[in-house]
Amino acid sequence: MSIETDISASSRSILETVGLPLLALDPQLTVEVANKAFLSLFQVTREETVGRPVYEICHGQWDIPELRRLLEQIVERNSTIKDCRVEHDFEQIGRRILRLNVKRIRSPDEKEWILLGISDESECERLRHELEGRIEFSEQLIDSVHEALLVLHGDLTVHSANPAFYRIFGGDPKETEGRPIYKLGEGQWDTPELRQLLEDILPRRQSFRDYQIEHLFQGFGPRVMLVNGRQLDHLNLILLAIRDTTELQTCEVNRRDREARQNLLIDLNDRLRPLADPAAIQAAASGVLGRRLAANQAAYAEIDEAGEYATVQHDWNDGATPSTVGRHRLLSWGEALIADLKRGRTIVVGDVRNDPRTAAPEILRSFESRSISAFLAAPLIKDDRLVALIIVHSRLPRTWSAAEAAVAEDVAERTWSAIERARAEEALRNSESRYRLLFESIDESFTVVEPLYDEECHAVDYRFLEVNPAFEAITGLKKVEGRTGRELVPSLEKDWIDTIGRVAASGNAERVVRRARTLGKIYDAFVFRVEEAESPRVAVLSRDVTERVRAEEQRALLMRELNHRSKNMLSIVLAIARATAGNPGRDFEQTFQERILSLAANQDLLVASDWQGVPLSDLVRSQLAHLEDLIDDRIALKGPSLIISAPASQSFSMALHELATNAVKYGALSNSDGRVDIEWGVREHDGEGRRFTMRWRETEGPTVVPPARQGFGSTVIRDMIRLNLRGDARLQYDSAGVVWDFDCPIENVLAAPESPRAKK
Repeated sequence: MSIETDISASSRSILETVGLPLLALDPQLTVEVANKAFLSLFQVTREETVGRPVYEICHGQWDIPELRRLLEQIVERNSTIKDCRVEHDFEQIGRRILRLNVKRIRSPDEKEWILLGISDESECERLRHELEGRIEFSEQLIDSVHEALLVLHGDLTVHSANPAFYRIFGGDPKETEGRPIYKLGEGQWDTPELRQLLEDILPRRQSFRDYQIEHLFQGFGPRVMLVNGRQLDHLNLILLAIRDTTELQTCEVNRRDREARQNLLIDLNDRLRPLADPAAIQAAASGVLGRRLAANQAAYAEIDEAGEYATVQHDWNDGATPSTVGRHRLLSWGEALIADLKRGRTIVVGDVRNDPRTAAPEILRSFESRSISAFLAAPLIKDDRLVALIIVHSRLPRTWSAAEAAVAEDVAERTWSAIERARAEEALRNSESRYRLLFESIDESFTVVEPLYDEECHAVDYRFLEVNPAFEAITGLKKVEGRTGRELVPSLEKDWIDTIGRVAASGNAERVVRRARTLGKIYDAFVFRVEEAESPRVAVLSRDVTERVRAEEQRALLMRELNHRSKNMLSIVLAIARATAGNPGRDFEQTFQERILSLAANQDLLVASDWQGVPLSDLVRSQLAHLEDLIDDRIALKGPSLIISAPASQSFSMALHELATNAVKYGALSNSDGRVDIEWGVREHDGEGRRFTMRWRETEGPTVVPPARQGFGSTVIRDMIRLNLRGDARLQYDSAGVVWDFDCPIENVLAAPESPRAKK
């Protein structure tokens, strides 16, 4: 017999048919029966379960502390356990939340056994948590929306309302929840429109969308609402969403009014822009306004300086209304109206018979005689004076809106501006012809420019707006209007830009003398601002003073040069005099005269070349002029053509003079056989660049003996030229004759730097 034979077949059948998982245990807690629901839920076989201690089934997974405590309690106390909650992680089926019921029973054959009923509530728990989360999310969502929400029961009593509802319509939950919607706000929600939605449309359609309701709420004023509703059948609830669009509707109306005003002003500007006659401007403006307001008549009137009369030059009317063209006394409107107009207040009269300002008999007759039953009058105040007004008439009483009054004010302002512009342009044209005659006839350059600024408001250029013919003649620049200074002259001096920017900003005129190096010109300019606009314009009146300034600069330069050279020459003469006087062995007068004549010869060469440099060969010949008959015979000259500077020519002239004098008195030229070779040139020197060289060599003369003392000539030949030209000078007294060698950097000698071609 199997283990299950201790339990009757009928009992087993009952256990098997129960849908909940069940275990039947013997008093030793061994499983006698496990029904199909248990085996299916915990994914085990009957062989793995029946006949095993309960704590060993499912590989020991039922050894649960809480279960052990319950079963031991049953065994010891013979008690019953109901709805005991147990949570456990099972290896095969995961975490489960179980509800356990345990009861000790006796079978018909007096056998005792323990019945363990198991209810798996895992899915119920999950669904409950999910439902609670959704409910919390829904509540938070309802509370967070900006639209007012009402949740109603099926009988239209309020279940709940979100914070937005209380914020918009007032009240609190105590006054709202549980009450019929029609009684909220002391019955203010009891409107025909809302009743129709909730009692007629919603039951038939289950929902409605974007129904507009307009209602006047006490304490909140008029409201325009969009209402959405939905029937929640499964909850027997109604969700009512109410969107307050009052402000949106107001904004939309205002937007349409603004667009209409803007379109009217655009149309008005287009019509007025080409007009130059004030009367034509008045006619056009009156027509635009009259048609826009669907009036019978419109006119623009100008007020005289005394403020007594209004003059209409041209009006617009529908053809059935008498014209208002002419001169009208303002007091005929009554003092009250005129006082308001002079204060700048727009007059709006919907019915002249019922307005206290126009009801007086004499004033009323004035309006009725011109078939005026309603009117608008928008004044224009300039410099605290009523200068003009625009009037719109209607033959029938009518209500003028604030938007229509604003349109009349806009048209009045635009019309006045257009008339003033036309008159100013006429005056400008008259002055322009006189200005243009002067502008084009003067000999001086005259330009009008507009400064151009960077992001930091610093002037970086300027644009030419106007130029007179003299400008093109003086500068040589053509077609400059509309172009910028840097566009015309990329290397434009910054001084010009700074001056124009400074004058534009301060308004202070400046007189400047500026160079335009690219043009090779110097200008004496008077710079002044001609407009005080947001982007001011600057005028530049200038004269070409290039020749004058250069002549002045040349005279100043010549004076400085003359002063410098005179001082140098006097210093040299003084040094020669001292050195000559200090040599008692020589005739002072003759020696001094010769040395001065040497300087004079060099000065003649410098003057002839305008102090720009001296050909070296000419300098050598000038210092040997008294030996001219020996040149090319006993005196040989050899060297390239070089132009040396004025300082170098002075040094060489003095050195050559001393060498020639010594040669005639003591050296190779003191007999009939001696020779002198003078050679100069340019050579490359490693690491030092190009250097100038000169040699004086005497041969076949008397035996040379070094002098016992060093005189002025030796100082000039060896020391002075070395110091002046920053070179090397060597004087040798060979037995064959005197040899003088000199070399220095080539740039210390030449009058101008060598060109690249000359260096090759």
